[in-house]
Amino acid sequence: MRIGIDVGGTNTDSVLIDNNKIINSFKTNTSEDISSSVKLSISKVIQNQPKEKIKSIIIGTTNLINDLLERKNLSKTGVIRLCGPSTRLLKPLCDWPSDIKNNINFITNFTDGGLEFDGREISAINKYEIQKLCEIYKKKNVESIAITGIFASVNPYQELEVRNIILNEMGIIPVSMSHQIGRIGLLERENATILNAMLSKSAKKTFANLTKIIINLNLKSKIYITQNDGTMASLNDALNYPIFSLSSGPTNSMRGAAFLSGIKDGIVIDIGGTSTDIGMLINSFPKESSIAVKFSGIRTNFRMADVLSIPLGGGSMINQKAPYVSHKSLGNLITTESLSFGGTTTTITDIFVNQNKSNFITPKQNFELSLNLIKAVEKEIYSKISIAVDRMKTDSKNIKAIVVGGGSFIIPEKLDGVDIIKFPKFGEVANAIGSSMAQISGYSEKVFSTTDLSRDEIIKISKNEAIQNAIAKGADKNTIEIIDFEEIPLSYIPSNAITIKTRVVGNIKNEFN
Repeated sequence: MRIGIDVGGTNTDSVLIDNNKIINSFKTNTSEDISSSVKLSISKVIQNQPKEKIKSIIIGTTNLINDLLERKNLSKTGVIRLCGPSTRLLKPLCDWPSDIKNNINFITNFTDGGLEFDGREISAINKYEIQKLCEIYKKKNVESIAITGIFASVNPYQELEVRNIILNEMGIIPVSMSHQIGRIGLLERENATILNAMLSKSAKKTFANLTKIIINLNLKSKIYITQNDGTMASLNDALNYPIFSLSSGPTNSMRGAAFLSGIKDGIVIDIGGTSTDIGMLINSFPKESSIAVKFSGIRTNFRMADVLSIPLGGGSMINQKAPYVSHKSLGNLITTESLSFGGTTTTITDIFVNQNKSNFITPKQNFELSLNLIKAVEKEIYSKISIAVDRMKTDSKNIKAIVVGGGSFIIPEKLDGVDIIKFPKFGEVANAIGSSMAQISGYSEKVFSTTDLSRDEIIKISKNEAIQNAIAKGADKNTIEIIDFEEIPLSYIPSNAITIKTRVVGNIKNEFN
């Protein structure tokens, strides 16, 4: 048996699954400390179930992104760029929002090192230089370190060498290396690495609390954390690479929608209490973003689903004049402050409760709303969702849409560019189901020169590296399959260079033994 949990901004959803069969499900408001709603959710879905049979608990949480947005529980970070004389015109953090740079202490340094695209050294690592930096870090109480080497994705040996020097000089300290986090592209990869290092304190606090919950409930289940690409990681990997779990909620919903509907290719519309997330499914997995992704104004390039989020949900507040649908939402306060629950604030939920179109019963239903207001709000909802769907489609053909989430009742009966709208059973907890169905992933992305290796040899190296990466994370090698492969010629670089990207997934090894 598995438990899947997704902690959203408004609700925390959970499911208990046994061999792909949903045994129990539960939805509750997300608590301020998150831990309380997670503990309640687990205790509810395991009622009258044998605890020893629950092998895995897979959790998606918003705690990391919340800490980043609120600028709290973030580590004081030392930033090292291995570059020699190159790239010094653009300093680390050069494109970061000023409020982050002002609120968090960074110590940035250029050092010897760095590689050309084909692996030749720009300059060698200077051990004494790194040791001097460690002395500064110790004096200034640095809590984590981010290392980025030019073209470290081609060969990571310099980053590994610097990490070993740092650990020898400073003892146990979180060290993030760019070749394990970002893609080709220096500034975005460096930004992602710094973000990962900053989040180490938040991750430690968040995941330590989750471990305590499991112990308090007398469970011996293994904990896994869902990732941004729809897969999962062990607790230890999530502690080392918190950035990969920064925004897993939308991808959990997409994976859950694919499972519940049986549709492998289409568009998923997940309507929650605060926002609507829209993304394309390709072979049951979310389409991956091919462009740089911004988090809290910081441009990065790590693996991330291509998801469009718009401020539209059941808790969205209603204005009395156009635009009628506000960007603001009551969130988890909807059960006390909206008209349907005896409050004074009009929300989208109230619009549909008033017409008996919601899929639940509220304490108060006898309140008046003008017909003109209702029609105006419904028209805006239709426009917002239709435009968002059109933006996410990859061609002009009509596609299938899967609608999930607690706010799915607000979807119009017809949408432009969509020929089938499916509302799967248990769609209100699709995100938790997506968590429970997560697999372990492996990934490889490298630049190769075709001068020394044939195309077939390069592809074989990339596929083997991705497979070994998945096995190292705990995947059963007999279940691993390749779900994405991409070959990109780099015409502006000599030696016929190409970038090869390979992505694989597999089930947890020995989960049911």
